[in-house]
Parts: sequence; structure tokens; C-alpha cells
Amino acid sequence: MRPVAHLYPSLEERARLLAVAKGKEAPEFVVTGASLADVYTGTWFPANMEIVGERIAYVGPRRPLLAEATRIFNAEGLWVVPGYIEPHAHPWVLYNPLSLLEALVPQGVTTVVYDDLLLRMRLDRGSSAHYLSALSELKLPGRLLWAARLLPQTRLTAEGEEEEFLGEAWNLLDNPWVVSSAEITAWPRIVSGEDRLLRGIDRALSLGRRAEAHGAGASYERLVGLAAAGLDADHEAIRPQEVLDRLRLGFWTMLRWSSLRPDLPSLLPELPRPLASRLMLTTDGASPSFYEQEGFPALLTAVSQTGNPLEALQLATLNPATFLGLDRILGGLAPGRLADFLLLEDPESFQPIQVYLGGRLVAAEGRLVVPLPNWPLSTPPLAFAPAPFGDPQRYQLDAAPCLRFENAVITRPASPSGKAIAAWLVDRRGKWRVGAWVEDLMPALEGMATTFTAAGELLVLGSSPLAMAQAAEQVVRMGGGFSWVKGTEVVWAQPLPLLGFMAQGGFAEAISVEKTLWSLAREAGYSFEDILYTFLFLTCDFLPELRLTPSGVLEIKKGKVLQRPSPF
Repeated sequence: MRPVAHLYPSLEERARLLAVAKGKEAPEFVVTGASLADVYTGTWFPANMEIVGERIAYVGPRRPLLAEATRIFNAEGLWVVPGYIEPHAHPWVLYNPLSLLEALVPQGVTTVVYDDLLLRMRLDRGSSAHYLSALSELKLPGRLLWAARLLPQTRLTAEGEEEEFLGEAWNLLDNPWVVSSAEITAWPRIVSGEDRLLRGIDRALSLGRRAEAHGAGASYERLVGLAAAGLDADHEAIRPQEVLDRLRLGFWTMLRWSSLRPDLPSLLPELPRPLASRLMLTTDGASPSFYEQEGFPALLTAVSQTGNPLEALQLATLNPATFLGLDRILGGLAPGRLADFLLLEDPESFQPIQVYLGGRLVAAEGRLVVPLPNWPLSTPPLAFAPAPFGDPQRYQLDAAPCLRFENAVITRPASPSGKAIAAWLVDRRGKWRVGAWVEDLMPALEGMATTFTAAGELLVLGSSPLAMAQAAEQVVRMGGGFSWVKGTEVVWAQPLPLLGFMAQGGFAEAISVEKTLWSLAREAGYSFEDILYTFLFLTCDFLPELRLTPSGVLEIKKGKVLQRPSPF
């Protein structure tokens, strides 16, 4: 099935668009007197814009034919630009797929491509398609599209689990709301020619979807292999030469500025101008506070400051629409396109004063003006098997590998000192646990636990087995979330009722959870830049160097298991 086929106009709609375009019928909505961004030629031009239904019928100089019911907006002195497109987002960093729109839409993002990883990891196999469609079909202030993971972030260890995961992705790639296969963090498995992954990539391409890489740390020669395997986009360039390498190999390349990777400002000065047409902008699943303090318009401002406003707009509108194969309906202000547009007070100020989706006002002055629906789906608390999660003896750690945090997510081998804390990854089914010593993370931490992990299991950290056990038991009782213990007191217990990762309320709730987490972490000695991704990626298996994974304590570059899980 063609991606988002339902967003294309019907024959009846095209007939009406044509009648308005020819001046035979009156439009429903007219924006007059503005300067329009022509992202196709990279110029501004004075024009009126006529809209019928959800689509643009005409842009140009003529005076529109008006009917009594025609709405008119005089945009004299304002600048009209296409709605921004975020091509790579992770909608589960405390916020959820709906509440993230509270932040993104008022900042001008009218279309967003969401990674489906969390839904796929937490829900029963076969139910993801229902969830994706149910969320996207809601009457929302933004357009939700999806990218389907071929593999999870961390290797699944149960027999047949990865085959089931890939089989589900195989079916999802034909879902009309799915526009690409999502990033594959285990890219060495592609370079090695793993057949099932090559078949998954081929499936995506044969259905007209994109196929995205996650080439973190990949050399030029390895990138060649990823391109040859069919992957055609990447967001992991952190140096100017890495951007050029990806472009030269034909990759659509996303320039990133997020809470974890603030790469964009340092990349731009050394890139040749004009910027390549295969460049895009992404926030890559930033923390809630990033969207509150910086936000998507900051990315366009950074590009504009080293280039020009229209170049910045192209990277946030036309380029991602073309990448997604949706430039016939998104990404520009032209007849037949969806009337997703923004009003700016100044061509170099990318924070919109008004945001329109399909010709409907959805945000103004930095706030939504239409209500978000409540979470529409039945989402039970995260399940834990009956097991002694509250037994302090389970968190005693003796001889074990030790890792040291170099920054928020990169670790190195180390020797434990008196300031090291214990870290346990515990199976939610109560079958296994794997432990390691951790240096330079939170030396004053007594006990905390969370389900906010890439491995999908329970992470327990601290210096006191008793406090760790209390924290773990509290998280299990809540069905997922965060718990923090000092002495024998649970000082913070924050449920994350949506799959153990996401707050069910609005974006303000996600901000509040993050703020509390930062306060407690700083008090315990945390000194890095992104506490959320520290917890998330401690249990991944694709970043250097030592990780707690369901396979054991893993030395990533060597692919060596230093200590295997033990029974819980």
C-alpha cells in the first residue's frame, strides 16, 4: 500500500481544487498580502494563497473570487512558510506520542515521523499496527507518521524473539502510516551481510519506503557497505567530514541538535554552501527540557545564521518531504499541497505566531488552540512476574566488571573504587540478573530503580542493597517508572503508566518528571549533560564500551561477554 495514500486528494477534491485554481469557484479561506516562502526556487514572493478543504488551490498575485462564506486573513507584513517536518523523532522520552505535539506544533512542526520502537517492545506481537493507526487517525493538531524498526535497540535473547520482531516489521512496512524502516543500531550486522536484515531493507524499498541507518562510529568503508545494502539515510554524523562522507555516498543526511548530541552549530560553519539538497534537520528524540528551552526553531536559526532563511526552511520543509516521497502533498506552498503553513513576524525568526494544519488554526503565540484528545488506547501497567524484587540479597555485588562514565552515555573499563556504585539489570520475568560496578556516575546514590531502559528490563542502581531493593519493589508495584530511596525512605516514586516509559498526562508532566530527576541526580553527584539518556543507554548494546545487557556485561567493540547473567 502506498504510504499515507489517504492524504492524497480524491478525484472529487482535485476537481474542486481545479475550479478554484481557475477562478470559477470561490475558495473557503484566503491569506492575503503576505510574503510567501518559495522553497522550490529559494526566493520570497508577494502572493495571496487560496485554500479549499485542506489544500492549497492557488498561490499568486490575483485578487481572489470571494463568496459570503469565504474566510479572509490579512497577512500584510507577515511571512508565510510551509509547516516544518521532523523526520526522526522518538516519542517516548517521558512524553508520549500525543503530548510531544504540545511542544512541537506550537514551534511549527506540523508533520513528524515517529519511531515505533517502544510500542513494539512493550506490546503483544501483532497489536502494533492497531496502535499506530489508532494514534495517527485521531483528529490531531499535527500529522503523525511512523518508522518501523527491523531490530530493537538491544539484542533480544529469547529464542525466536528477533524473528518475531522482524516478522512484525515486515507486515508494518505495508501499513499506510509507515513511511520508512527505522534506524538500525546494530549496523555491523548489515555490513556482515545478515540475510534477514537485507531482506527487511529490500522489503521496505520495494514498498516505496525509505530505509534509515544508524551509522554511529562507522568509518567511510563501513558506510559504503551500508549504502550498498540499500540504506539511504543517516543521522549520526558528528563532524563535518562525516556529513560529507554520507552525502557523497548518496545518503539523505540529517543534521542533529538534541539534548544528547548538540552537533548542528559546530557542523554548519565547515559545510560548503549552498547546503546540499539532501540535508535535513532533526532533534532526534531530545529530552523534554530541550524542547522547552531550545526547540525546533533553534535548528533553523542556527542554519540561517551561517546561510540564509530560505536555505534553513528548505532543510526543514521541502527536503524532508522529498526524502519521504511526500513532496507532492507536503513541504511547500503550491497548488495541491496540504495547507500546512506558518505565519512568521520576521523571515529570520522561525518561531511562528500562528500554525495552520490543513487550513485550520491549531496553535498561536506558542500554545495549542485546539485540545489534544486523551490517550485513546488501553495501555496496562508494565507486567512483572512474581519474584523477590524487594530482597536486598539480590542486589549484593561482589566480583564484577567495572565501567566508568566518560560522558552521559560513553563508558570505559575501570577498576572499582570506594565511590563505585552497583548496577543491576534485572529481568522483569524474574529469571536472570546481570551486575557491574559503575564509577563516576552518582557516587552519593543509595538506591534507585527504573524501567526507562533500552533493554526493556528493570535497572537498579546504588550503594545500599536495602535502598536498591526498596526502589526496585516500588517500581514493580507501580508497574513501571522511577523510584528513589534515601536511607529507608522512598523520597520519590514516579509511575510511568504508559509502558513504563511515558507519562500519561500533558507535556508539562514530562517536564516536571525530568526536573525532579535532574534535582535528585545532581544531589547524588551526576555531572553530565543528559540524565535520561544515561539511564536509557546504560543497557544498550551499540555504544562504547561496557554495557549491561540481557546477554551479560558486554564489551561492545570486541563483542565479548565479560560476565554472563546469573539466576535471579
